[in-house]
Amino acid sequence: MTVDFVVAIPTLVGSWLSFLASTTAIVLQIVRPPRRHFRHALIINLLVSDAMNTLSNAVSGSIFLAQGRMPGGETKPDAACIANACINQLSVQTIDLNILVISFTVLLTVLKTDRVANLSTRFQALLCIAAWAPALITSNIALALNGVGYVSGNWCWIRADRLDLRYSLTHGWRLFIFFATILIYTCIYIHLKRVFRRIRGVTTDLSQASYDSSIVGGPYSQNSDRNRALQPDSLPLVDEPQQIRTEAARSQVSDLATSNQLQVGPVKGFPSKSLMPPPPNLSKMLLLNGYPIAYIILWIPGIANRLTESLNGASLRWLKALQASTQFIGLVNAVTYGLSEQMRQKAWRRIRGEV
Repeated sequence: MTVDFVVAIPTLVGSWLSFLASTTAIVLQIVRPPRRHFRHALIINLLVSDAMNTLSNAVSGSIFLAQGRMPGGETKPDAACIANACINQLSVQTIDLNILVISFTVLLTVLKTDRVANLSTRFQALLCIAAWAPALITSNIALALNGVGYVSGNWCWIRADRLDLRYSLTHGWRLFIFFATILIYTCIYIHLKRVFRRIRGVTTDLSQASYDSSIVGGPYSQNSDRNRALQPDSLPLVDEPQQIRTEAARSQVSDLATSNQLQVGPVKGFPSKSLMPPPPNLSKMLLLNGYPIAYIILWIPGIANRLTESLNGASLRWLKALQASTQFIGLVNAVTYGLSEQMRQKAWRRIRGEV
């Protein structure tokens, strides 16, 4: 059948943009790697699967556009179509599993679990390889059951008449990952909000303690020597419980700043604004750490289109066009995971000649 350019062109543009973004992010991760962490290896794993998927779809889409026709679902798949279908199943499911593992890793990191940071390089490599294992199995099952062929879009995949295979091998897994990811990041948000509320409280105590010590001749007072002379020698600068709370506050602020890469300024002699960012910044922090809401949103049209195909035998044109959003997932993943805030800052300093 003739290629529908309203569907094919946006899909092809998304495939090429995602491929270029993924490969660029991979190069940056290798050339200018951020702080070494298990999550860094998972991000590279995710970007590799993104690049594989989008390159496969970009090549098949370019071929279909060049030929000016798109084979129908009833057409017997050739070797290129079968290879494209297997690569798609392999790479797409690996992307899903990497998203889940990254989300779980972020949760463990936020909870300050040392096991994540202390994993050996060999064990990290095994976990990254394990993310590909289910996809290798499901792609071979689809091939062995003769379930692959031409589908709507610019690629080949599990045929529309095999709804059982689509949901047992792909969509069922994806829906589970959607709900699990939302639950994980909800737990992260609640935990961080509680931590910030507690730390904001202790930093207020810390600021008040500094203010009190400045009044009685503390280290932040400009006239500390004169203030000491006005006070009896037996008068403590800070009462012991307050001093304990002050030291605890300093420790908690330092730990939180280190674990979450927050910028905490020095405490002045007078109480001022809290050292912690306001609660709305939690959402920004989660986004910078790979919050996968965009990943879920971009997949909704694709799942809806495939379900409509399987139930009705064909899908609506506007739904096919919206399915192009799935091809921009690689671009979003590259920006969200690969081009982190830390790497953008390094790149900007390098451009300005500061590094």
